[in-house]
Amino acid sequence: MAIFAQDDTEFQTDSSVVITKYFKYLNSIRVFNELKNKSRTYYTDYFYDTKKIREEGIFSEDNDHLGTSRVYSPDGKIISETNHDFGTWTVYKKDEYPFYEIQSKIKLKADSLIQSVYGQDFFNKHVTWKIDGSAIYNKNESGDWVDKFKKEPNRFLFRYNLRFDPEHIYRGIIEFELDSVGTFIPNQYEVIYGFEKVPDHVNRNFKLNFVNAIERAKEKGLVESDSNKAIAFLKWESFRKPELYNGHFRFYVIIKTGLVKDIVPRGRSSITEKFDVYSFNPWTGDFIEKKKMKSISSWEERSGSSTGLIEDK
Repeated sequence: MAIFAQDDTEFQTDSSVVITKYFKYLNSIRVFNELKNKSRTYYTDYFYDTKKIREEGIFSEDNDHLGTSRVYSPDGKIISETNHDFGTWTVYKKDEYPFYEIQSKIKLKADSLIQSVYGQDFFNKHVTWKIDGSAIYNKNESGDWVDKFKKEPNRFLFRYNLRFDPEHIYRGIIEFELDSVGTFIPNQYEVIYGFEKVPDHVNRNFKLNFVNAIERAKEKGLVESDSNKAIAFLKWESFRKPELYNGHFRFYVIIKTGLVKDIVPRGRSSITEKFDVYSFNPWTGDFIEKKKMKSISSWEERSGSSTGLIEDK
C-alpha cells in the first residue's frame, strides 16, 4: 500500500525559521524552530492523530541537547524529563522504563568513580553528566541512555561534560564504561577512555582559564595578528593503555601557521591546516611544550573525513 505524505512546510519570523515535517505512518508531526543566529533549535514532536505533544527539547548548533527535554504519553502525561544543563534524568512512569532503578544505581557508581579520582569539589564545580552522549547495552540491544530496552542492560557507557571556566564547556570529554555491577571496564582503543592520575600535592581544580592561558602562551612566543587569532581549548591526550589512569588533560593554545590545498578534480582532495600548539597543564598552569600539529580534511564525490588535530612530524 502506498504511503502518501503531507508536504513539509516552512515559514519565517523575525527571529527564526520554522520547519514542519509530517510522518503520518509514524503518527508524528515534527516542528523545528531554528533561531536565525543558529544558536539553538526548539524541537517539538506531536502525535499526528491527536496533535498532542509527544516530545519536546532544545538543540545547540552542534546538535547537543540544551535545557530540558520531556517525553509525553498519548494522554498528555509526562513520562520522563531530562535536564541537560544539570545532568538529571527523571522518570515519572516507571512502567515505561523497567530498568530505570538499575540505571540509576550504576549512574551513582559512575559519579562516585569521578569523585574518587578528582575529588568532590572538582565534581561539584566542573562536572555535568552528558545524558545524550551516554548509552546502554546488552547482548542483543544497544541504544541511548533514555531508550527503552526489552532485556536488562549489562554494560553502560558514560560521558560527562567539563566546565573549564564559566564560559567554556567541553562536552563529553570524560568518557568511560562500567559493567553490570559498576566496575570500570578498561579500554585501550578509544580516544578519551580513562582518567588522569593527579599527584596528591596538586590541588584538584583547574588553575588556568581561557584568558590567562592565551596570555601565558604569548609569554612563550605566541604572536597574534588582526587576521590570525589564537584558539584555546581543553584536550584529552590518551595513553591508549587498558588501565584506569589512561591519559591526561592538557590545555591547548593554538594558532594557524599555514594552509596547504591539494585539490584534485574528480578525485580525492584535501586541505591541511598547520598550527603551533602551546600545551599547558590545566591543574597547575605549568607550560608543558610547544609543538607542531596539523588537521587534514579530505573529500571526494561521495565521502569526506577529517583527522582533527594530529602531530605534524
